[in-house]
Amino acid sequence: MNHESAKTIYLVRHGHSTGNGLGCLIGWTDHPLTEVGRAQAAAVGMRLAGVGPMPVYCSDLARACTTAELIAAAGGGTVIPDARWREVHCGDYEGAPWSVFSDDAALKARFADDPLGACMPGGESVAQMRARVTAAFTALLADPAPHVAVVAHDGPIRAVLAHVLQIPPARYWALTTHHGGLTVLRYADDWLNVLSVNDTSHLIGIEGELTTT
Repeated sequence: MNHESAKTIYLVRHGHSTGNGLGCLIGWTDHPLTEVGRAQAAAVGMRLAGVGPMPVYCSDLARACTTAELIAAAGGGTVIPDARWREVHCGDYEGAPWSVFSDDAALKARFADDPLGACMPGGESVAQMRARVTAAFTALLADPAPHVAVVAHDGPIRAVLAHVLQIPPARYWALTTHHGGLTVLRYADDWLNVLSVNDTSHLIGIEGELTTT
C-alpha cells in the first residue's frame, strides 16, 4: 500500500439540533444547532484541528452546515455544502411524530419486507438516499487533499459504511451514530479501510454526548 497517496476521510454526524429529541421525523426539515450541538461541533473541531486545513464537505441543511463551519474554523479548512449529503427525505411525514409511522401497520410492513426500497409517502427510499450519497462519496475520493471531512446525518453515514462494508439490507439498521460522533476511513490504492466507527471520546463531559435521536 502506498501510504504517501493515502487519504483519510473523517465522517462526522452533525451536532444536536432543535429538532432532535422531539420525537419527530426531521429528514429534510431544517433545524439549527442547540448549545449542546455547538459544543459537540466545537469538540470535533478541536479533535481534528491538529490534522491541519482540509476541505469540509457537508449537507446543506443548517445543522450540518454550522457543524462544518465550527470544524473548519478550528482547523482552517474550507466548507463545501452539497445537498447529496442530506438525510433521507421523509416526504409527507416531515415533522410528524414518530407515532405516525409506528401506528401505520401497512407502512411498517413495507419497511420490514423491503428496508431499502420502502419510503414514506411522498418521500424517498433508503436506496435512493444511498445512491446520491454514494455518488457524493465517490466524487470525494477524487479530491486531491490527503485529509477530507464530511459532516452529514445518521442516514448518510450509515449509507457510506454499508457501501464500504457491503452490509446486507437485513442488517442495515444495525448501524447507528451519535451527534458529534466521528467515523474514520482510510483510502489508498483503490481500497477503503474502516479505522473507527462513531468515536465519541472527544465528547466526554458534554451534556447529551450519547444522544442518538
